[in-house]
Amino acid sequence: MHCGIEFEYLMVDTTGPLAGRVRDFSNLDYPVIRSILENKPGRDDPGLATGDLGIKSGYWYLEGDERFHEDGRFHTLAVKGVEIRTPPRPGIAEAIESLLSIEKQLIPVLADHGLGLAVVGFNPVHPGYTFTPPLNPWEMDLRRRHRSYDGSLVSTMSYGPDINLSMPGWLPDQCLDVARKLNHYSPFIVPFSFSSPFSGGGLWPGCSKRTYERAGRRPAVKLFLDANGLHELRSLSGLVHPARLPGEAGRIEFKAFDAMPSLAVLTACCHLLVGVCLADDLTGRSEGCDPALYRRGAMAGFNDDDIRRGAAALLDKARIALDRTGTVSGTDALAPLMQLLRERRTPAEDLVASWQETGLAYRPGAFVQHLNAEAYDYA
Repeated sequence: MHCGIEFEYLMVDTTGPLAGRVRDFSNLDYPVIRSILENKPGRDDPGLATGDLGIKSGYWYLEGDERFHEDGRFHTLAVKGVEIRTPPRPGIAEAIESLLSIEKQLIPVLADHGLGLAVVGFNPVHPGYTFTPPLNPWEMDLRRRHRSYDGSLVSTMSYGPDINLSMPGWLPDQCLDVARKLNHYSPFIVPFSFSSPFSGGGLWPGCSKRTYERAGRRPAVKLFLDANGLHELRSLSGLVHPARLPGEAGRIEFKAFDAMPSLAVLTACCHLLVGVCLADDLTGRSEGCDPALYRRGAMAGFNDDDIRRGAAALLDKARIALDRTGTVSGTDALAPLMQLLRERRTPAEDLVASWQETGLAYRPGAFVQHLNAEAYDYA
């Protein structure tokens, strides 16, 4: 199974009198930060889509809300952070290695300008994102026609990894079946990643402000198919989208995770998705979502009995599937998640504890900068 990772990072000041300050749409000038990040690897990789506007090139790019002039010309980007994306790799370990390699290249580029990476699932500073200036008629019509733009009030505040999986040789109907399965079990998958216990400069009363706000507003899963697959299945499923490049055909994109601040948990969550894909005794399938169930989990995490039981059953079946297929040792691959479930804990609790000690409502630094500490934590 091939894997690719798209990971959204918060940016913060690392030097000067405002070290630790969150940098986002409120204090980042798009042309300036764009010029800083313009020299980047992967700009000539033909396997990467560049988006409708062509501004998402290379192995890192700025993420945020695209704003337009009244005649539809691109105007600017309200920057929420920077995203790293890896090319598809022939396994999870290879995708993680690619993520770390790109981080190593990005860190000094930002450091030259007093900036650094940080990880958290939801903007911890602002109570919300507002359109500044207000939407013009062309932009309002765009949001009526395209849901991806209509969700920008939430997506501009939230951070998380998109995990992309594909199995060469799978037929379109097999891909759709797996996408529906991931969609159905997502409320029991995402609590392992919860990492957004902050909002508006203080504590939020649950584990995942991100999941609470995105439930029912943003998709958990997308499936990309070529023209033949679209002709066959698009009328049957809202999860299906056109592949923009030949290499995208058959790609299943899981979009519901919080930006978990631990590399060990990120790796384990990728294995959990693969285990769910391979588990033939998981019978649930869904086209839609249950916002109430997502929000119950977002508030209580594994202290909710139904969420905990569902997650435990899912984890066990994924472990068995990984063992049976010889993909990896399921027990080893999923150990960090088993620990979280056993302790009825999510990564959000660790972030709260750190905030109480340091005052930082995020985990500072890239994953590669925490490798030794994580090896110790999960030994």
